Amino acid sequence: MRLRQISLAFITTGLCFTPLITQADNLQISSEQRQSVNLTLYNQNLGLVRETRQLPPLSASQEVTLEDVSEQLQVESLRIDNAGQILEQNLNTNLLNQHNLLQHYIGKYLQLARLNPVSGQEVISQVQLLSIDGNRALIKRENRFESIPLNHQWRFIFPELPGHLLSKPSINFRSGGTQQSQQSRISYLTGGLSWGMDYVLTLNERGDKASLDGRASLSNQTGTDFSNARISLVAGQLNTPVRNRHAEMLQADFARGAVAQAAPKMIDQQELGDFQLFNLPRNVDLLNGQIKQVAFLSAAEIPVKRSYNYEFLVYPTLERNQHRVKPELTLTFANTEKSHLGVPLPGGKIRTFTPDEHGQLQFSGGSEIGHSSINDEVEIRQGNAFDLSIHRKQTHFSKTFNGFMVGQELRISNSRATPTTLEMTANFPLEWKMLNSSHPHEQVMGGSARWQVDVPAKGEAVLQFKVQMEKR
Repeated sequence: MRLRQISLAFITTGLCFTPLITQADNLQISSEQRQSVNLTLYNQNLGLVRETRQLPPLSASQEVTLEDVSEQLQVESLRIDNAGQILEQNLNTNLLNQHNLLQHYIGKYLQLARLNPVSGQEVISQVQLLSIDGNRALIKRENRFESIPLNHQWRFIFPELPGHLLSKPSINFRSGGTQQSQQSRISYLTGGLSWGMDYVLTLNERGDKASLDGRASLSNQTGTDFSNARISLVAGQLNTPVRNRHAEMLQADFARGAVAQAAPKMIDQQELGDFQLFNLPRNVDLLNGQIKQVAFLSAAEIPVKRSYNYEFLVYPTLERNQHRVKPELTLTFANTEKSHLGVPLPGGKIRTFTPDEHGQLQFSGGSEIGHSSINDEVEIRQGNAFDLSIHRKQTHFSKTFNGFMVGQELRISNSRATPTTLEMTANFPLEWKMLNSSHPHEQVMGGSARWQVDVPAKGEAVLQFKVQMEKR
């Protein structure tokens, strides 16, 4: 049945149409015929959709429309199996929306309704739509040309819906025919699917151990729902040409059956080439526009190391400025079985909570961590320590035959009731040689010197050094 009159109100009224294609030679297969759906989500707005749909016997050159597919389907990756010989396949994304409907009616006649805000009366007239430019429309009415604003006082009334505009994107294909009903396999890559990790690290009162809880955040912006989906997550940054060998591997696995399962270790996990594949333990609904969080891992009694760091550059110039700074606080733990972990940790956001003196958890910093393999060390940068202060100044500068001699003093104050150790790193832009230092130092790669300075509780420590920098 065709709709004879459709009214569209700008700004205040949206569109919600579901036209049906009723050609006798076109078979429509909706998501209700979907037997199974498997999703593989990647970290960078990419997903692999693999599903099966029940098809009846198909006649030669039968045209079939598969509804409810992703708006961002990458047509070059589309594969349809077990549906006879595919003669042609198309992605239809010419959707029924306000913009496309107006574009269709440019040059055509339709009705224009205008509401008189004083009288409340609405006047309807026949007009020709000439163009749309931003928030204004150019129309022809009774041999006069008018520019009208697109607002709630004006609305167009359309005589009918264009048949080529669809309420949802679809796949259309022609088949060489099949003799019996069978399950067809459809797979494609798409944008609009992605996932990321969110971790919560909860420290104990002493701050030397923590529990780690991780949730995977799954995002669907494809324009279609995936109900009762089996979901796998790939951790790692893939190259993003449309066809990549890892996605093709998964498509090949789909043709053979389900991807092999790994032995359970927190969440089901296995290696996929140089990447990690995680399989959610149960099917879930991932609806369009939804961000769903699912439990990923949980671990407790993880030993945590707390460190304070300050890194600075020693200039080969006379410097009169003095620097007052706070050192950076970093929490570190080992991703090992000994530390009650020893599993691949996908990169993501991590938030830290610390109990106060009443046992209430307080947020104490957030950061991001990169992908961590087994036996890696994980660093979490928390911000700057409040109770530690560093006062740095230049104490000596002189020119030498082929360079400069520079002296520095760093005075470190600790107002805490517990002693602590700071790691101080000086970077030098020229070749350097340490002439004297109040504390032992080590030379590190990249032209730097590093010290470990112990600072007593409610006290201070002073680091002094003099360095020779030479031009080469």
